[in-house]
Amino acid sequence: MAPITVEQFRRTLTAAAAQRDQDYTHVLQAVSEDAFLHFVVSFKAKSEAEHNLMMLHYAGHGMTKNGNFTFAETTEAKKTLNADNCLLNNLKEADIIPESEHLDVLIILDCCFAHIATRAPTIPRRVVEVIAATSVQTRPARSPPHNTLTAKLAGEIAHRKRSGHKHVEFADAFQALRSRGDIVRPSHTLLVGVASVILPLNGPRTVEPTSIPASYTALFNVSVSQDLTTDEMRQLSAWIRNFHRFASLNIDNVYRTQSMSLIMRSALSVYAKLHRLQGYSLIAENPSAPLDLNRLLTSI
Repeated sequence: MAPITVEQFRRTLTAAAAQRDQDYTHVLQAVSEDAFLHFVVSFKAKSEAEHNLMMLHYAGHGMTKNGNFTFAETTEAKKTLNADNCLLNNLKEADIIPESEHLDVLIILDCCFAHIATRAPTIPRRVVEVIAATSVQTRPARSPPHNTLTAKLAGEIAHRKRSGHKHVEFADAFQALRSRGDIVRPSHTLLVGVASVILPLNGPRTVEPTSIPASYTALFNVSVSQDLTTDEMRQLSAWIRNFHRFASLNIDNVYRTQSMSLIMRSALSVYAKLHRLQGYSLIAENPSAPLDLNRLLTSI
């Protein structure tokens, strides 16, 4: 894994450990390729302040074919469509949708989805986010309607609305679904960006979600290209403690290798935005606190 600079680490972690305040001018659910193309052409940002969101939902069969994510008409996959070429590559390609168009995309897939490409440690202004029923093709991935990913997401959003939350971040909703321990567990992928789509909720809006510490976390490694002095490590630790409570960020340990390896913990929703980003790699999901080996070994 190629290391990143300290500045790239600070910028990407800052982006991931925030729930960005983004008001969308237009929100459209596209149900066909024609609707997608119409939206891209018709709703280009007319000013710097304008930002639009397109939501895509697919409830059919999904599979990997010849290394590409593919839609299939049936489980036998006699008729298929290369979704990577026809959809996903278009959504993330800057030549087709440049950053100047201020268009975010949220894709909800009630099927399996796998994406392994690594992203550069940059901070694009756009977000292309995918939440799928599972990361592996399994028979339960297409369940009865009340068990679909869409139904689970709708239930989680409704619960937060009843609880008075001001908004819902989809990476945070993914974290909640992931923590339930279902046999079929949802997956989350960012094709573009280091942020997650946020939608405001109506109702009492008395609860600030960023004030709630995470109950489900990730342990991960960050490979930084330069050695940090003791003073720099103190400054880094102090900086990390200033993030919002929901991020639940801390440094577990530091190792000097050919680069500097930082072992960190965060809310899964934070790491989800960093997954597949250069310099970051997952170690474990929702691990327990580290064992005190000195005490454990001396007690034997």
